[in-house]
Amino acid sequence: MPGKTLVDDMLTLGSGVLSNLAEARHELKAQARSRAGTVMRTLDLVSREEFDAAFAMLAKARNIQEELSTRLSRIESHLKLSSAKKTVKTQKANLPSVKTKSARRRKK
Repeated sequence: MPGKTLVDDMLTLGSGVLSNLAEARHELKAQARSRAGTVMRTLDLVSREEFDAAFAMLAKARNIQEELSTRLSRIESHLKLSSAKKTVKTQKANLPSVKTKSARRRKK
């Protein structure tokens, strides 16, 4: 049965080609990740985890600053100082906006 061995040989060859293509795909992915990492290090970019950590620290600092401003305003008003209302308004106006993760997700 020479026809049967030819079909078997073709199937073996086909599976070998598919296996080589899968390996090549994985190798290309690994090289692309490596190259992207090199570019990120060269451009001095931060990872998403580092960005999120810095953003969380900024949000925490913002909350602390707002609490301190409120407390200062109450103390100034208790002591009847004239800058009590103006200080809080001008400080809040100069602050950059900080959006939470949930607000970013809703926009998408």
